[in-house]
Amino acid sequence: MWSLIDDYEGLKIDLIFHDTDQIVAVKFGITDAYRVIDEGYRLRQLQHLPLPMEESIYSVSQSDIVQELVDEACGMLIEDQLIHYFIVTDNDCIDVIVRDGGDEPQLEYRSAA
Repeated sequence: MWSLIDDYEGLKIDLIFHDTDQIVAVKFGITDAYRVIDEGYRLRQLQHLPLPMEESIYSVSQSDIVQELVDEACGMLIEDQLIHYFIVTDNDCIDVIVRDGGDEPQLEYRSAA
């Protein structure tokens, strides 16, 4: 991950890929939650991804993180109305939770040079 910015415009995550010298900006509008964890501590989640990993962003079904968020919100959120996106980089795993029916994440590609 190159950078993560959470401001009034939403959440923007810049991912850098050194092998292609490219930056991919992933932009979300309104998010309900996000977290960043070193990929070395997400081995259980990573084992469910296809190998070789051809993508960097995945949609997760039956998410423990969504269930935890719903439980913590004490009825303010409904599990079926949330989407869990899982972003994988060389060093980080980023979980982003958004409301269903909102905008899909937008991807922008640019050179890192």
